[in-house]
Amino acid sequence: MKTIPIIGNDSSFLYRFLVSPRLRLARHATLIVALLVIASNLVLFTLRDATGALGNWIYLLIFNLFVLYGSLFYFNLLYLTPRYLLKQKYLTYILYLSGGLIVVFALQATQEYIVSSVLHIPNIFTGYPKVALVMDYLSSFPLTLLSIIGGSMTVLLRLWILENQRVMQLEKIRLQSEIEHLKEQISPSMLFRVLHYSGEQALVNPGKASKMLMKLSQILRYQLYDCNREKVLLNTEIKFLTNYLELEQLVSGKFDFRINASGETGRTFIFPLLFIPFIQYAVKQTEAQKVQPCSIEISLEVESDTVLFNCQVKRRGQGDEGTRGQGSLQHTADIAQPFISSSTNTLVNYQELNKIRQRLDLQYGEQYQLELTDQSIRLELKGGGK
Repeated sequence: MKTIPIIGNDSSFLYRFLVSPRLRLARHATLIVALLVIASNLVLFTLRDATGALGNWIYLLIFNLFVLYGSLFYFNLLYLTPRYLLKQKYLTYILYLSGGLIVVFALQATQEYIVSSVLHIPNIFTGYPKVALVMDYLSSFPLTLLSIIGGSMTVLLRLWILENQRVMQLEKIRLQSEIEHLKEQISPSMLFRVLHYSGEQALVNPGKASKMLMKLSQILRYQLYDCNREKVLLNTEIKFLTNYLELEQLVSGKFDFRINASGETGRTFIFPLLFIPFIQYAVKQTEAQKVQPCSIEISLEVESDTVLFNCQVKRRGQGDEGTRGQGSLQHTADIAQPFISSSTNTLVNYQELNKIRQRLDLQYGEQYQLELTDQSIRLELKGGGK
């Protein structure tokens, strides 16, 4: 199986800054600078009328506040967030963080008291009643608490990005395994039947045997090379379906088919092997009709960013009376109207239908519509998938 790279918008600076291990020091440096700016602003604002009297002591006051708020911030990031917030113990988290902030405010108030009362250096609260100082701290408490919690949001965002990345990678791996399973479904059984039948025809009809082996080689080449890409051109997928049906037709001879394609199939990309499960079940439906030969009618229409796929199994002589001698690929704007029915008897069995829907959900999300009856399939794809 092909190795699938980690999914992420590596070109985004925010993505690299939050996730990349190489920028770990840069993240901490940014936090330290922000804390220094906050501590400096608090000291210079509180003592704005007495900064000259403090001299170099002002740097000690700034350093003290930097240590206080830095300790609380890292206590929140390294202990409270992983131990309580990430485990959804929100009340305990808020209580511990609030307690830590109260301790920081108490130590900050003690520093301001020492500067103003012991060193006799006035601050902005000098001359005001003590209740003004208390009200200032009370009004600052929720804002400071929210700011510290906001620091935890960067951790949550980083974890969300990594978790989303992991889920997307698992979806891609699962999708790739389903494509590999589809390859295995196509190759072994068909390889055995074609080689066995072409061996019989080599003596009787060498031209037919050669044509069968050529078609088989084209199918295998598509599976080995094109299917390893995330998306393929719609016209190459149509060519693959044509080769597959022509080969099945040469082996069984119980049906004929026609593929009508319109729109910009040479410029539209889809996920590989998207339609082959429907084609396989249509072929099985024709093999089940032992009395009357059948015809498989397939239409693919591209309009803007929408791809419309229709597949219908008809008894020969039912519906169109066009040429049915050989399978044909026609690019025409004359596409039959899609057959829509709510019948509970569908062309695809329930278990396989669930697998198909799961794959479509992964690749197209809500940008597709799938409708099935006992003789027809209609699939509408929008937006090119995820």
